[in-house]
Amino acid sequence: MAILQTVSLPVLRQRNIKLTVKRDDQLHPIISGNKAFNLKYNLEAALQEQADTLVTFGGAYSNHLHATAYAAFQCGLKSVGVIRGEQVLPLNPTLRDCVNWGMTLHPVSRKHYLEKSSNAFLKQFRELYPRAFIIPEGGAGELGVRGAEEILAGITLEDFDYIVAACGTGTTLAGLIRASEGKAKVIGVPVLKNAMWMFDEVRRWLLKSKSGEQWDLWLDYHFGGYAKRTDTLSRFRRLIFEQVSLPLDEIYTAKAFFAVLDQIEHGFFEEGARILFCHTGGLQGMREQ
Repeated sequence: MAILQTVSLPVLRQRNIKLTVKRDDQLHPIISGNKAFNLKYNLEAALQEQADTLVTFGGAYSNHLHATAYAAFQCGLKSVGVIRGEQVLPLNPTLRDCVNWGMTLHPVSRKHYLEKSSNAFLKQFRELYPRAFIIPEGGAGELGVRGAEEILAGITLEDFDYIVAACGTGTTLAGLIRASEGKAKVIGVPVLKNAMWMFDEVRRWLLKSKSGEQWDLWLDYHFGGYAKRTDTLSRFRRLIFEQVSLPLDEIYTAKAFFAVLDQIEHGFFEEGARILFCHTGGLQGMREQ
């Protein structure tokens, strides 16, 4: 059953806009938010193939790496995390958890990381781990998109005009667009700079869907780039928690929630609009070093 929170703020009341948050951060203490959905069918496939290792990719604060390490631990599988950027010691809390759950870390240079989808890059891991199941970064791929479609299970789509979520690879966004079937406009808020490529990435997963062009990306709310934090964003996150008891993280959800309120202020949403904000979890990334 979906956990929904109705948000009440002066700007919403002034414009008669209803803002509802789907609290998927509360799904599970560790595998929460969109990662619970992105991993679902990847894990199912790995177990069906009798893999003994999960190999996946991400940055040093990756929610995907964190969730994958824990899922592998719970399933009795080994796990390997290919980390973007040289390893910095001591490990941050995200990577420390991953190691404690048995994940082997393979840091690679940012330049080398760009080749993570190439056959040559993947060959070395297939040779090192012959029975590995490889999960793309963020769970990207058909299995991840199919899982993300289930985020809207239990939601009456006719109750909403817009669906908004933070995005990093476009996987979750594609699943939301597919599941909405054009009944609501879906808006993704990329949390990294220069994300025009995400339009093409998402379209790849929509070729057979009924969604049409009922979706968009807001590209200007990255606050400097992935995992970049500013005083403005930090103050906003704290203020929202104080006002409506909604916990957000500064890597993903605070940026997306800021975008929604900013677009309301600037008149993007019509009076009476009904917005569903999908909380994609990631609160573990806010822990102190």
